[in-house]
This record gives sequence, C-alpha cells and structure tokens, in this order.
Amino acid sequence: MTDVIGSALGNFIDLDDRHLWSETLEKLQTGVEVCQELRFYHQTGVIVWLELSAQPQSETEFSGSLININDRKHAEALLKQTNEQLEARVEQRNIELIQANHDLKVTLEKLKYTQAQLVQTEKMSSLRQLVAGIAHEINNPVNFIYANLNYASEYTEVLLKILQLYQQTYPVPSLQIQEAIVTCDLDFIQKDLGKLLESMQVGSDRIREIVLLLRNFARLDEADIKNADIHAGINHTITLLSHRFQSESGNLVIQIIKNYGVIPYIKCYSAQLNQVFMNILNNAIYALNEAITNLSISQNSQCQTFSPTIWISTEIVDETWLNIRIKNNGLGIQESVVSKIFDPFFTTKPVGKGTGLGLFISYQIVVEMHQGKLTCTSKTSQETEFCIQIPIYS
Repeated sequence: MTDVIGSALGNFIDLDDRHLWSETLEKLQTGVEVCQELRFYHQTGVIVWLELSAQPQSETEFSGSLININDRKHAEALLKQTNEQLEARVEQRNIELIQANHDLKVTLEKLKYTQAQLVQTEKMSSLRQLVAGIAHEINNPVNFIYANLNYASEYTEVLLKILQLYQQTYPVPSLQIQEAIVTCDLDFIQKDLGKLLESMQVGSDRIREIVLLLRNFARLDEADIKNADIHAGINHTITLLSHRFQSESGNLVIQIIKNYGVIPYIKCYSAQLNQVFMNILNNAIYALNEAITNLSISQNSQCQTFSPTIWISTEIVDETWLNIRIKNNGLGIQESVVSKIFDPFFTTKPVGKGTGLGLFISYQIVVEMHQGKLTCTSKTSQETEFCIQIPIYS
C-alpha cells in the first residue's frame, strides 16, 4: 500500500463506504479496536476490497494493517448471486407446485361434480322410467275398473229394483227363502251395496289421481323451461309424501302449515324444481322423526308438548324474485355442518340412510339451472330453514 503513504486514508475509500469509515474513526477515537471491510480506489481506477484491522494509539493516532480480500468478496458475491438464483428457482418451483395443486384441486372438484351429475342423471333416468312404468301398469287396470264401475252400479241398481218388485209381488216367501234372507242379512246387503260401490268409485278416483300426480311430478314429457304453477308442484310433492307425515313412533303426526302468497306462473324447469321440493321435504321429515325419537328415548317432558311441523311459504320480493321458504322445528344443524351440506357426497345420516347427493343436486338445480339462490340457516336444537330464490322472468 505504498500508494497511500503520505495521503489521508479516507481519500481512497469508495464514496458508498465513507459512512463506514466515519463510524470506524469514531470507534478508534473511543479506544475500541476495529476490523472493517472497506472498498478502496486502486491507482488503476478499479475498486478493491480491503480488510482494515486497527488499534488506537492515542485520540488522533492508530496503527493497523490492510489485507486484500478482493478475491474473497468476489467469491462471496458469486455465491450470493448463485443463492439468489437458486432461491428464485425454488420460489418459481413452489409457485408452479401451488398452481399444479390448485389445478389438481379444480380437476378433482370437476370430476366429483361430474360423477355426482352422472349418478344423479342415472338415478333420475331410472326413476322416470320406473314412474312411467308404474303409471302405465296401474293406469290400465284402474281404467278398466273405473269404466266398469258405472256398469256395475247400474246393474246392481236394476237387480235391487227387481228384488224389491219380487218382495212386493210375493210378500210371503217360502220358508227356505226366509232362512236364506236371514242368513245372508239381505236387508244389510241392500243398504250397504250402494255404499260399497260408491267407496270403490272413490278409491278408483283416488288411484287415478295418484297416477296423474306421478306423471305431473316427473313431467316425463316436459324437459324444457316453461311457465309452471309452483304451488301445484309443492302440493303434488306433499301428496306423494303424505304417507311419511305419520311419525315412525306412530303417535305424532307431522303438520304442514302453508302460507302461500299471490304469485304468477314462474318460468322454470318444473320437474327439477319438484325434485328440489322432494329433497328438502324428505330431509325435514327425517329431522323431525329424529327429534321425536330422541325426545322419546330421553323421556323428555318436551315430548308431550312437541308438535313436529313443517312451514312452507311463498312470496314475491322486489317483483324480481320468488322466495320459497321451507322450515321445520327438528333438531337443527350445527353451524360447522351448515357450510358443508351442499357439498357432493356429504351427509350426516348413517350409512344406508343417505347418499349425500340430494342437497348437492338441489343446489345445482336452483343455482346453475335457474340462476337462483339456495341457502340454509340453522342452529343446533332450533328450527332449520331452507330458502329457495328463483328469478322471475317476463
């Protein structure tokens, strides 16, 4: 370092390290030994790294040495650059892995959705074929019975009139006939036969109505969107589920309270909406039966006053939305579960009791097919309400 002899050392320090040189001088003036790496101007004009080791001799003087560490600093810089490049590659790789995981998750969700759709499509296809077959097989013999009941009533009425004429013409029948009249209870038969035929007529009418409900519910010939009577669809669904409103314990009946508003015909896929009503009402019935069973097992005093009920209401909101609310006073759903109930294959029911597809498919029908909304609000041991919102199109 003969180049710097006779000159102030600070004159040769790189401008960017002048603050370090000032700090070094302050330390030396306070009697502290220092070891500092600094950049110096070489006489060739290049910058070189030197390591300064100095010990204070007095307040104004110090002694020490300068060691060239230029190669080491270049090696450190190269190592730093290499590390930065490796870190950048690792970061890029992590980003790629995150994106790949995201893409995989999306793909799995699509596969799960497709699987659920395929299962439900196959299920509905089989159900429609079953309904069509049942409706057809029932309809033919019922029509045969229905058509012949009128003739049977007419013929019976004629025979009874002839019998009355015989009784008037021959008021004193033979002993054998008198015994037969008493044994067969002819008077009762004459009175009851008309009622019997009338009840058969009512029964056949009811069967014909059920067949019609099955056909209307499935809408086998109506796959397109069209104007539909929502109240009729709900009522048909209730009729088909009426056998389940009797609780499993047999001593309580599930009440249905309807509060229908004045609503127009709604443009929708009526068969699919009927399926939504069916799924939600089935879940409500299951929850109410569970509540009844739990209260009975625990011998809770509330069991005596508990009235299992399903409330169904409809209303028009802002002239643009149809709101359909289906509420029950069963056990309720935990808050942690509510956020998952529309997920495919998620179910809180025991194995064999549910597939986890009902509410998932209902959500797809309302949200994707009708651009509507399907929400659930519930708390444990409180009422559960599903709200179906369908946009009203002119």
